[in-house]
Amino acid sequence: MTVKKDPNCSCAEARAHLEAFLDHECEDDLYARLAQHVATCDHCSKIADAETHLRQILRSRCAEQAPPELRARVLGRLSVMRASSTVTAVTVSGRTTTTVRTATVRYSRN
Repeated sequence: MTVKKDPNCSCAEARAHLEAFLDHECEDDLYARLAQHVATCDHCSKIADAETHLRQILRSRCAEQAPPELRARVLGRLSVMRASSTVTAVTVSGRTTTTVRTATVRYSRN
C-alpha cells in the first residue's frame, strides 16, 4: 500500500519546517511544497520574510571584531590558562585514560 503525500502544505507544516526550509536543509519534495506555500500564503510569507530579515541582522552584527586591546587581553589570558594546564595520557591494557589538570589563575585589574 502506497501512502500518497498531500501536494499542498498547511500553515502549521510550513511553520514547523520554516528553519529547515530557509537553511535549504529539507528534502526536495518538502522544499518544493514549502516554497509553493510560502509564495502563495501572505501570512507564512511574512513570517519567512521576518525570519530572513532577523538572520541578516544577526549576521551583520556578529561580523564585528573586538577592539584590539580587548582581543590582546583575552588572547593573553587564554595563553596563561593553556600554559598552566597539564595533559597526561596513560595506557593500561590497551585502554587510554587522559587527564587534564588546570591550575586556578586569578586576575586582578591594575
